[in-house]
Amino acid sequence: MDIVQSDELLVQKARQGNRDAFGVLVRRYQTQAVLVAQSVLKNMELAKDASQNAFAKAYFGLSKFRQDAQFKTWLFRIVFNEATDVYRKEKSRGLFKFWSARETEEGEEESILEVIPSNNRSPREEFEVQEMKERLERAINQLPAREREVFLLRYLNGFEISGVAETLGIAVGTVKAHLAHGTEKLKSILLVPAKLRSEGRNIQGGD
Repeated sequence: MDIVQSDELLVQKARQGNRDAFGVLVRRYQTQAVLVAQSVLKNMELAKDASQNAFAKAYFGLSKFRQDAQFKTWLFRIVFNEATDVYRKEKSRGLFKFWSARETEEGEEESILEVIPSNNRSPREEFEVQEMKERLERAINQLPAREREVFLLRYLNGFEISGVAETLGIAVGTVKAHLAHGTEKLKSILLVPAKLRSEGRNIQGGD
């Protein structure tokens, strides 16, 4: 039976030159690291490249890692910063594509908000759910950069508020403020189309 080694022990071994130990850390956090990068880049290939570069930077920067810190949070901050750098470079070159999808194992693309199961729904219900997810995704992309980052790390990647704060290098109170402001903005963005559709039906009903 394999013994699950703690991050702290693996980091200690990696700092002593044990690459296999760092390889365990890579496998442990690779999937989530890609999702963190994709939260910023919205492009799976760029996210994979950014996370790979981040792991390389983490390995060669282990001497800077504080033993009293969490490796996971330290790593994701490197991932986030790397993804942000890639985003800025690609945007400045005019080559950035705002993709909001990720590839499945079969090579197909799905929304990054593909979290609602389609159990026993009618075709009409399925359409309405998909429409809702697309509207929500568009609304999130309209948020200011920092609010969008906080929102995606907290709700898409499941970070604790303290983890979001450490990853972004901001105070916990600032994270809470961004979440509150972002939520209010999302409500206002999402309510406008709903109000317009309602008004449209009332107009048609009055003709």
